Amino acid sequence: MCRRHFLLNWGLLLGALLMPAAAAGQEPGGKIVVLNTARSVDRYRLTEEEFRRQMGGQTVLDINLEESDLDAAGLNDLIARERPDLVYSIGSQAFHLAGGAAGGTPQLFSSVINWQRFPRRVGVYGIANELSLSQELSLLRYLLPKAVRVGVMFDPKFNRERIAEARTYSKDVGLTLVEKSVDNPVNDEVDDALLELLPQIDILWLVSDPGILVDRDRVEGIFQAADEAGKPVYAYSDVFVGFGASLVVAPDIPTIGRQAATLAQSILRHEKPGEAVQFPAGSNIILDACHLGKLHAEYNQDALDSVNRLIECR
Repeated sequence: MCRRHFLLNWGLLLGALLMPAAAAGQEPGGKIVVLNTARSVDRYRLTEEEFRRQMGGQTVLDINLEESDLDAAGLNDLIARERPDLVYSIGSQAFHLAGGAAGGTPQLFSSVINWQRFPRRVGVYGIANELSLSQELSLLRYLLPKAVRVGVMFDPKFNRERIAEARTYSKDVGLTLVEKSVDNPVNDEVDDALLELLPQIDILWLVSDPGILVDRDRVEGIFQAADEAGKPVYAYSDVFVGFGASLVVAPDIPTIGRQAATLAQSILRHEKPGEAVQFPAGSNIILDACHLGKLHAEYNQDALDSVNRLIECR
């Protein structure tokens, strides 16, 4: 199947998946507790807003953990008192709290970094934080066909499982993954790993990793080193465009909220979803052709119809 047909078919599938909840039939009853790790974080706030919009008049008890001292015991008390039909966690902190307290109440999660590192439990469903590796790596291969040696730094506490999967998918699409595992990612260790990695690669792949990307200074240092080495950076969020990412393939945040609502409706109807954890159905692709030109890196001109935002030199 050619790439364009793949993207068209994906769009049709997305449209069918994300029909408004009301169109799927009568809205089921039930009470939902929403635990939001931090509503001040845009992606968490937008996800919850879209989720609640799709759920319409559903009874929702929402808790913003950054403004609450709720702990596992407190959540247990709340669940015993309110007897919700579903607990929806947004972000890793909320999911960790719910996992220790929700008991037999069905659970739903989204925006959890590398959800595979958490214990798997029956009755827990979710939307993955990242796009499928096959989609991420296929799009990289398609958009930047000359970037074959892909470098990645990661903290194994957060991304051991995801990088292990990436090895297989990389081979499938003709990429070579060059890995640097940083077990104790203090500044010097990350700097040393990066300086060793950059000469070996065509592009640096930035993955969602709170062990590596600890603060703005660390992120700026990574991008500066990549730029000085003449290597483009492939990132997972449009936030990194301002730092100098040449290619971004990111999940569409409102779509995650809509997917979560669709999944919640199924759970409330006591319908078992086909997949316990779904990948995000929508994506935003940003290509900085200007920056790629400055790095003398080529991109696939025929692939531009799949790009949502093209940045050109002015």
